[in-house]
Amino acid sequence: MNDSYFEEMTFRCAAYERAKKERAERKQQIAEAHGYDSPEMDAWYAEEKVAGPYPYSGGEMKAYWVFKNRRENDNNEFEMSDYCWDKEFHDFIGTLRKLGITEFTLTNQSTALMENIYGFIAEGCTIVGTHTITKKSLRWGEEEYETAQGILFKVN
Repeated sequence: MNDSYFEEMTFRCAAYERAKKERAERKQQIAEAHGYDSPEMDAWYAEEKVAGPYPYSGGEMKAYWVFKNRRENDNNEFEMSDYCWDKEFHDFIGTLRKLGITEFTLTNQSTALMENIYGFIAEGCTIVGTHTITKKSLRWGEEEYETAQGILFKVN
């Protein structure tokens, strides 16, 4: 599996967030010095358009969190505990494929669980069966291990 891809994502996202914070601070300085209806603020808005959108899609970020949680939970398995929106399925599964991740366990228990199951199947995944994972959790300041029931998917 390609950990370096996720490490690069961490670096790019952190850089984007730092730059975003700097732009917000600069905007506030311009507003205080020149006002919101000034040529300086117009220039700031023009620069903001060039800064562009977030560097990764929602689906790619969901794959990132699956990877990150695997590391933090001291686990060898990939757990998808979040809900995937319609527009995220393709990028989520595509990112898993690109990284050679061949299976994940869906533990999300939302009322829209069926939509996620069908969305993953539409992206070419197959259901292997029910699966229970063990993961580390922090409760009241102490690390414990807990189990989560889910559905194991194979990424084809």
